[in-house]
Amino acid sequence: MYKIKTERYPMADIKSIIFRYIMVYYNRRRIYTSNPGGWPPAIYRERMLLQAA
Repeated sequence: MYKIKTERYPMADIKSIIFRYIMVYYNRRRIYTSNPGGWPPAIYRERMLLQAA
């Protein structure tokens, strides 16, 4: 059996990791299928704002 090393991280580090995941990957890179074209949410929002202006 392998031993799994567990480490405790401060809450600020955990919050930073989650925030970066959401802002970098989840909003900017993933393909989103419910909007036309499948654009990631951040890019879709930018395009909609440009069209509205």
